Amino acid sequence: MSNFLDYLAWRGDLTFEKDPFNSIDALILSTLSYVDFKDVVPGRGEGIITIEEASEKFFKIHSEEELAQNKSFINYAPALLKALAGSERFRKAYLLNFVDDTDISREIQFAAVEIDTSDGTSFISFRGTDDTIIGWKEDFNLSYMTVPSENEAALYLKDVTEGRKETVRIGGHSKGGHLAIYAAMTADPEISSRIEKVYSFDGPGFNHEAMESEKFKSVQPKIIKIIPETSIIGRLLENSTEPVVVKSTELGIMQHDPKSWQLEGKRFETCASTDKISDAFDETMSIWLGEMSFDDRKVFVDELFSVFEASGCEYLSTMTKVGVRGTRAMIERMGQIRNDSGAKVRTLVKMFLINLNTLKDNVLKEKFEEKTRRFTLASNKKNKTESLKTLPEKTGK
Repeated sequence: MSNFLDYLAWRGDLTFEKDPFNSIDALILSTLSYVDFKDVVPGRGEGIITIEEASEKFFKIHSEEELAQNKSFINYAPALLKALAGSERFRKAYLLNFVDDTDISREIQFAAVEIDTSDGTSFISFRGTDDTIIGWKEDFNLSYMTVPSENEAALYLKDVTEGRKETVRIGGHSKGGHLAIYAAMTADPEISSRIEKVYSFDGPGFNHEAMESEKFKSVQPKIIKIIPETSIIGRLLENSTEPVVVKSTELGIMQHDPKSWQLEGKRFETCASTDKISDAFDETMSIWLGEMSFDDRKVFVDELFSVFEASGCEYLSTMTKVGVRGTRAMIERMGQIRNDSGAKVRTLVKMFLINLNTLKDNVLKEKFEEKTRRFTLASNKKNKTESLKTLPEKTGK
């Protein structure tokens, strides 16, 4: 089994002249925007810096102890930066036009960075959401509103590419993939014509009205969408294109972590289709959203995530350790929801908890099996030692 970090170790010595850009490279650059490049990468129109130089600068600012405090699934991002800096393929690529606009009062969380890969094409990476409960809620908000980061993505693409002649690739993971498509479909024809590919890695889809627009249809042939077998976020709303389904070493909703996606050489290890959990979620959400107005959707999303927030957990992945107090608080909060969305909220919370409990049970099973394996090895070693003690001593003749 291998992931994109293994790919870098294996193929990182090959320049783009020797081995052209592929979808694994796109995934790597899409997740690179998760790195906090504040005070490292120049802002819009303020200069450039190589990935090698950026890595050195980043680790002077941030200690290993500080980075270890990040418990979300994107905590691998600094290690990815270091791996890129050590590879012949990426170390001399330029980083530029970094922007990070996060403001809770304006309900905006937007970040992007451009990577000049030295193969004649730039890659614009839009940052997605992590596995915080707030981050997941932002993905669900797309079901009823145009979020501020969508407009920011469109303006960013226009600002950094207008007046240039070279082709561009754009992409992102999670919300970042959605933003990449949104920016492409709202771009002026002059910019849109220079977009080579648009990559969405488990990114939410769009409302039916948006997908029926001529602007979307014009960019659709350029879209590459990749989702894991148990995709949740990537199946929100309507799919923008037929996705490639890939295998993951994680379970349930934690397959959203792109580091868990499996590769065969320089290609993704694919599945024939998504699994029953993903299909059940997609079918359930499609029916419900089709029945609800945008106002109803807002109420539903707010109440759904109020239940998750009642657990006291910051990350959705840590809800396997919620405990009795957190579980009781969630049940009490569900009981307080009396309107029409109450039953839907309870159903979806159960789907998430069953998913998380399955994950927890499998983790416990793996730990038990590992302890059993170690005990067996220790016992065999002990038996072998005892057997040696009973052998007759050599006489030296």
